Amino acid sequence: MYYILFLLLLSFCLPAVSEATGTLQSKIVEAPNGATIKIEEGEYEETVIISKPVTLEGTGKVLLRSCEDKPVVTILNKGVTLKNMMVEHCGSDKEDTAIYVTGSHHNLEKLNIETRHLGIRLDNANDVTIQDSEIMGINRGNGIDLWKSNRNKFKNLKITNVSDGIYLEQSNENTLRGNNIQKSRYGMHLMFSDDNILEENVSRLNTTGTELMESKRTVVHNNQFSSNNNSVNAQGLLLYLASDTEVTGNEFISNRVGIFIEKAENNRLEFNKIMDNFTGVQFLKSNGNNAVNNTFVGNVNDAQAIESSKNQLNGNYWDAASKVDVNGNGESDIVYTADPYFLTLTADVPEYQLFFQAPGIIMLQNMLKSPYEQLLIDSAPLMDMTMEVEKEQSSRLILWCMSAVMIVASCSLFIFGRKRR
Repeated sequence: MYYILFLLLLSFCLPAVSEATGTLQSKIVEAPNGATIKIEEGEYEETVIISKPVTLEGTGKVLLRSCEDKPVVTILNKGVTLKNMMVEHCGSDKEDTAIYVTGSHHNLEKLNIETRHLGIRLDNANDVTIQDSEIMGINRGNGIDLWKSNRNKFKNLKITNVSDGIYLEQSNENTLRGNNIQKSRYGMHLMFSDDNILEENVSRLNTTGTELMESKRTVVHNNQFSSNNNSVNAQGLLLYLASDTEVTGNEFISNRVGIFIEKAENNRLEFNKIMDNFTGVQFLKSNGNNAVNNTFVGNVNDAQAIESSKNQLNGNYWDAASKVDVNGNGESDIVYTADPYFLTLTADVPEYQLFFQAPGIIMLQNMLKSPYEQLLIDSAPLMDMTMEVEKEQSSRLILWCMSAVMIVASCSLFIFGRKRR
């Protein structure tokens, strides 16, 4: 008798559970345009599609989770708002996406996204705002991925452990402001994308802080690119086949290369702090670029150029320059010259890096100068810095330690090499 009663009770409960799995989608379907749908605190194992202008808002701790081979949230058409919730995609397919967005004038805010692949994908999406959110991955996919998406705004985002923090392809007039991107391959990555603004972002501990590839008229303003040095190909900012870029007021600190300019023309660098990098700025097959009023302090190599000419570097501050100002106009009367001799030498024989700043190398550089067209010449180096710089003892200590290690390694090779003979 008790067993029969238990079965009857179970039969009544099962339909209720089945109906609960579709609760969120049902509420979305039933809601009128312009409605706000409040989601109660809890975990929801389902995927949802929002195709009309409604607001989906979590109250308390709301987790929307799915491991299916489709987005956890799909946003279509126009005017959708998604806010205040956690979204987790635990699928294993390489195309899996936590949130898929197309259409226009959507707003995503106060989200916490965990994904094994893509965080948010914008596909032909325009005038979308994504702000005050966090995205965490496992280095397999991009945090935010744009394809043919224009005039979008990304503000106050924290993105960690992804492939590219924010990736743009064929996407124009977007604004990336106040974002913090760490421990990824590229912090921000723009390809074939024009008229974008990158402002007040922090990109650190990545392989490359930011890359602009075949992109035009990008504004890179007041960003911080630091400690992007965990690879032999690491750099703070890479301009590759980019043109008409304005790089102003940024900080490039403790990168392998602060700014790398390759096959790029007509770009302007102004009022940047370039400090404690192995190489401050490096030109490769690049012409017609202009660097003025920048501050170079504490770099192992301030500037290098290979197969590059007609780049103007007048009016910068170089801490390695000899400074004499006879007429008091704030400019040194002694020309500052950066010679790529050592960089060219080590490119052919990498082992020669052990002899960096060795007296013999310096003597050879003075005797065997590079061709005049490959020299970077500042004919009016500044007497004073254009930006405030805090000369930290730790940075100086690191440089001294690097020098000491090179000297010890060189001596060891010399001594043990003689013993083997």
